[in-house]
Amino acid sequence: MRVALFTTCLAEALAPRALKATVLVLEACGVHPEMPAAQTCCGQPMLSNGLPADAAQLARRMAEIFAPYDAVVTPSGSCCSVVREKYAGLFAEGTADRAAVDALSAKTFELVEFLETRLGVDPASLAARCAASSPNAAPTPLTCHDACHLRGIHRHGCTAPFLSKVFSAAGCDDVRKLPDMAQCCGFGGMFSTQFPEVSTALGEEKLAHVASTGASTLVASDTGCAAHLAGLAHRKAVTLRVISPAEALAESLGLLERSSA
Repeated sequence: MRVALFTTCLAEALAPRALKATVLVLEACGVHPEMPAAQTCCGQPMLSNGLPADAAQLARRMAEIFAPYDAVVTPSGSCCSVVREKYAGLFAEGTADRAAVDALSAKTFELVEFLETRLGVDPASLAARCAASSPNAAPTPLTCHDACHLRGIHRHGCTAPFLSKVFSAAGCDDVRKLPDMAQCCGFGGMFSTQFPEVSTALGEEKLAHVASTGASTLVASDTGCAAHLAGLAHRKAVTLRVISPAEALAESLGLLERSSA
């Protein structure tokens, strides 16, 4: 199976460690992803700003760039949902463009989704690697926030159970339930710049929920959510390590040194 890594703009700019972790986890599962250098933005900012024609140009480009691959994997829940939910509406049914984006949509996955549904990864087998790498034991205690966009691809609430299965099988489980996890963190892409007061209030409420768990690490399934909450925590002098699901898995497998922040 030929797999491409869909890096996303935010991850390239703000979370290169998450991309590295994604590659390491996929390789540990027997997949060797390629990274098409020509890939650019998926068009989400254009869609958020009411510019469908501009978004359509990028959708065509995405479909062309990733056409040679059997699967496209990304650590970003929101960018994955844009491809899966929004691309079809940019083109008329029966057109070549619509067929191309439909094909891309059918083979695009968020990382944890890909591990579970396409590769059928057994958490116990991953846990065996956890046990063999005790110096890099699972980053615990932790709690998980899933991006709102994951609802559109029916994956909201799936990150914590998968991590919990991996870690508990290794005897190092401390994945704590996040109260009101379904509530938005306040990022919302352009929303955070257009309505900063509301965005900040929602983020502060999310951080309060995280604090109530006593977890020292927050796993956020989208780079935007992670950047928003990490930045807010920093400004409020809250000690909190914010990482991606890929990083949590790579650290627990001993593939990546645990970060300090």
